[in-house]
Amino acid sequence: METHVTFTVSTGAKQWVDNITTQIVESIRGVERALVHVSIPHTTAAIFLAEDDAELREDYIKIAAETLAPLRPFKHIRKNNPNTEAHAFSSMLGGGVTLVVNNGALQLGTYQNVLFLEMDGPKERTVHVDLFAAT
Repeated sequence: METHVTFTVSTGAKQWVDNITTQIVESIRGVERALVHVSIPHTTAAIFLAEDDAELREDYIKIAAETLAPLRPFKHIRKNNPNTEAHAFSSMLGGGVTLVVNNGALQLGTYQNVLFLEMDGPKERTVHVDLFAAT
């Protein structure tokens, strides 16, 4: 059993939502019981648990793009750095989630999915999946 797996998410726009649940399930194939930590080494993207629906994806992007907009101007924009909102919003959602694998299945609620939110794309992003097997 591999305990560390990575995969890449290619984002297609400045703000982008992608469901990465299937890639995580593929990464844990053959694991009966474990904790799985899914994380990203990027400060302008986030990973979170939520329902995946086309209209809701648009809402996530709208919330992310508009929540911090009234707070402009930001101090972080020094040296022509225009991605302050991306840094701030991704830190609010977080760079990782920890999940449970039991009886070979990822334990998620009926409507839960692992979603990846890009705030400063389009880019190629790395996702880390680390397994901590239960004894």
